Amino acid sequence: MLADRFLDSTRLMRQTPALLSLVLTGLIACGDALAGVLARQQLITPLAPEMPTHLSIPMPPGIDPSQPIWVSYRALAMSADASPSGEIVLDGSFEGVATALGASTVHFSPDAMTVSSSAGTIKQQLEASYGQRSAQEMQAILGAELFAAYEAVNAGSGRILDGIIVKTLPALGTTEGTLLISVERASGIRPVGVFVTVGQGEIPAELKSTGGSSAESSAFGFGRILGVLAFFGLLYWFFVARNKR
Repeated sequence: MLADRFLDSTRLMRQTPALLSLVLTGLIACGDALAGVLARQQLITPLAPEMPTHLSIPMPPGIDPSQPIWVSYRALAMSADASPSGEIVLDGSFEGVATALGASTVHFSPDAMTVSSSAGTIKQQLEASYGQRSAQEMQAILGAELFAAYEAVNAGSGRILDGIIVKTLPALGTTEGTLLISVERASGIRPVGVFVTVGQGEIPAELKSTGGSSAESSAFGFGRILGVLAFFGLLYWFFVARNKR
């Protein structure tokens, strides 16, 4: 059933107007146009009820088994607090390849993410396009913690967070090359989307780590806008997919 729901979501997102096309293009970094990119996948609200927390990403033919592989993780999150704290922790490694803990563990924290606010724009756009939803329905869909963060963001007291971390994993050698990603836990900040890009060779600038002063760059300023629109698009999937079942 979960696999069917994911396939349904993919079909719906393809049928959605230019909004979701813009969101996915921006957050997954322009697709095949980026040199060195081997694969991309994403997790939607991975800690919400019934949503998957794991990815299995096979590597394509032609990958160099003797060279290391980079993985760029982008996390979009929400916090109910004006001064967010906490963390989102992921694990990523190739099946059958010995990997140091520091290379496989991905730790997102607010001090290394872009933090921005929104005063009701997500809720307004949602209701304008798809009608009002009760608080009980929203909480059942998102879970109590993400719903609280969503409510706070709409009230102007919560925050949207956006960040990128890049890890380098060992060469595959003779293994088949299946990358296993999991969202292990979150506290304080709640993941809305996790976007994973895998590649070899030079890392495109759009996929490099951010934090500190670089978080105020024009690219991440645009990313904040995409972040708001992305959550709107993900909510669209929840409502339409559930109503069609």
